[in-house]
Parts: sequence; structure tokens; C-alpha cells
Amino acid sequence: MALGFKNVRAIVTMIFVMAFIFGIGNNNFMANGECEDDIPSLISQCAKFVMKAGKQIPPSSECCDVVKNADIPCLCKYVTKDIERYVSPQKAVFVAQSCGVALQHGSKCGSYKIP
Repeated sequence: MALGFKNVRAIVTMIFVMAFIFGIGNNNFMANGECEDDIPSLISQCAKFVMKAGKQIPPSSECCDVVKNADIPCLCKYVTKDIERYVSPQKAVFVAQSCGVALQHGSKCGSYKIP
């Protein structure tokens, strides 16, 4: 049985959500209410651009619209090794920078140090 694009996207999105919930939840992220409101729209518009698997590709304009309104530095603080099994911090930084979001050089997004 072959999986269609919609099924694959749903599976990838579910993995991304679970990684964020379980990885970030361990840091009391959800309880603090710092930036979790950004997660659903980032997942729906940007998941395919930051997944560990696959090539690095420029984000869509819809993804950029979300990224420009998200607190990327806040989200980066909570990227754990568990999340990095599915999400590439390097791709996430590439997406943010491609969308015109300035990130502080030398800061980290997960284990990735921003050049």
C-alpha cells in the first residue's frame, strides 16, 4: 500500500508535533507560555523545510509569513537532541534567515551555532 503525499505530510507533522511536545515539555516550556503559540502555524507551513531528511530548500512565502511573526530565538532555546532527531536546526536557521529574520551570530538553535 503506497502512502500518498497527504498521508506522508500528516505523519511528518505528527512526528514534528510529538517531538516538540515531548522534547520541549521536559523543559517546562509549555507551562511557561513563552512561545508555544507559534508552534501550530510553524508546523503547518514550515515542517517540510526543516525536517532532517531531505535537501535544504528555500521556504515558501506562506512559511515566511509565519516565521516573520514567530519568536524564533525563543523556540531555538528549546530544541533538544530528541527534536533534532527529526528537525534540523541548521535548516531552521536557514529558513529564518531566508525569510529575513535576523538571528544573533554566535547564539544557538539546539546544538547548531549560528555563524
